[in-house]
Amino acid sequence: MSARHRLKIGYVGVSITPYFAEKYKVREIAVAGLRAYAEQMDFDLVAIERPIHSKDQAEQAAREIKAAGVDFLLVQNAACSMGEQLYPFIDAAPKLGLWSIPDPHQDGQVQLHSLVSMSHYASLIKSYFKGRDIPFKWFYGGTDTDKFRDRFTLTVSALRAEKNLRSARIGWIGGVSPGFVGMLPDEAGIRSNLGLTIEALDLADVVKRAEAMNAGRVQKASVEIRGAARQVALSDPSSFERVTRFYLALLDTSEEMQFDGMAVQCWSTIQALYNIAPCMAYSWLGSDHNFPVSCEGDVLGAVSMYMLNLLSGREGSSTLLDLASLDPDRQAMQMWHCGVTPRHFANDDGIAWVDHVTLGRNGTDGPYGVSGDQVFAPQPVTISYINEHADQLLVLGSEIIDHPSKGYDGTRGWVSNLTMNGEKIDIWDLINTLTVKGVQHHFAMGQGDLTGELMELAAWTRISLLQPIPYADYAQIDGVNV
Repeated sequence: MSARHRLKIGYVGVSITPYFAEKYKVREIAVAGLRAYAEQMDFDLVAIERPIHSKDQAEQAAREIKAAGVDFLLVQNAACSMGEQLYPFIDAAPKLGLWSIPDPHQDGQVQLHSLVSMSHYASLIKSYFKGRDIPFKWFYGGTDTDKFRDRFTLTVSALRAEKNLRSARIGWIGGVSPGFVGMLPDEAGIRSNLGLTIEALDLADVVKRAEAMNAGRVQKASVEIRGAARQVALSDPSSFERVTRFYLALLDTSEEMQFDGMAVQCWSTIQALYNIAPCMAYSWLGSDHNFPVSCEGDVLGAVSMYMLNLLSGREGSSTLLDLASLDPDRQAMQMWHCGVTPRHFANDDGIAWVDHVTLGRNGTDGPYGVSGDQVFAPQPVTISYINEHADQLLVLGSEIIDHPSKGYDGTRGWVSNLTMNGEKIDIWDLINTLTVKGVQHHFAMGQGDLTGELMELAAWTRISLLQPIPYADYAQIDGVNV
């Protein structure tokens, strides 16, 4: 699901008259650059274009900014500025950007003195206003510089994601799979820290909806889904129609309830109710509707997937995987699940629709269809997961690599070149960290390098980053000796 709510960014340029903001058209240049960014990055710009030379003028501008409902306010020191000019903007927006630009030359009479004033404003926020805990980020340079562009792009992405997370609705269908109580969400904590809501639905009601689905619509969807696969190989060919019906039922439910993601139990209730493995439905919703669906009723996984989708801005959803095996010699690990990953992760071989690789494997009730089988294409990816209280976030950068082993049947790929919080991490340090800290066994994985975006989102939302715990041979007890 794409972002529903547009970000609104404000701009104001403050200065005092002994300096030359007007001579160098600092505000005009800044507003022109921001307008170009607003068009490119799809946000609304609320710009105060007139000079702000006094506290009274700042107060009037702050009233306009606040009335416009700005999410983030760039306070530019267009030239040297008085501290009092900052005061009104403290309450004008929930988050601030402090922005300075270089002087036009490095000698002779100082013309702008912008950097000094930005430092002054930062010190005011951290000292004079220290009881207010005001979140801010600094920027330097013109809008045409790489330094400004890189920092600003991260901010737009992170703040858009936060705004949409705070209004998001996650559908929780059927609860968690048996024994997965560690994935139960702290709904109050999630609402407090991220603002999103979780709504529980009965899996049996969705199955009834699937059973009542229009046959013509089911046939049309079945043809399309079959046509996207390199192969369809099922022990029970009729399962394809049932999973297609279930996909359409989930799609209709998500649209009617205005869900931004779903966590749906995929075993064992659905097998008793409808004799299917629903992996294909989740995969297709991710690939063709950009809609995140986590398996096994993992709400935290669904939130993590939606977060990655918002930050990436790509068509096609992220996925949810297990960390299934290690290759220490290659500093690689296999990320796998039994068949839920959308097909846009696949290498040139594409995806096949097959029997589920584990459900019913050693019993008399299976096998069940329909599941995906694919190997992921080499590409940069980001791995993340929010904890049950939504107050700690895992941030892993990585790269899917070609590997001598194709991995376990299902949807899978080998990742290497691992980083945690932007810093390279050894695979043993990573496994040690995940295990000692008791991180859940699911991991959301999105396409592209989103580590900077995730770390900025964590900063704005005051969510702590999971920190690495170096590997050691002795027992490491969280809170005792680590």
